[in-house]
Amino acid sequence: MIEQFLIVGVKINAKLQESLDHCLPSYQIYFQEKNPDYLQIYNLDGEQVLGKMLKPGANMDLLADYVKNIKSIIKKVCPGFNLPESEIKIYAHTLIG
Repeated sequence: MIEQFLIVGVKINAKLQESLDHCLPSYQIYFQEKNPDYLQIYNLDGEQVLGKMLKPGANMDLLADYVKNIKSIIKKVCPGFNLPESEIKIYAHTLIG
């Protein structure tokens, strides 16, 4: 079975990884749990992306909401990390299994 979907998120670079590693333990639920309401860490082509799976048929308003949500959660979890909106991108992901 092949599943294809889109991920809206940001690549995890060394600075973001350091911020995630040092976030408050109570904030780890925002990216370490398998809860689609929060961010997930996806392995895409050998790189890690922190983001959300885009729902099929999503319109531009929902995409804008995802971007706001990603920025909001990262700002809460990593207050010292500056995330320019231009770093949030859409990635294609295929699962075979």
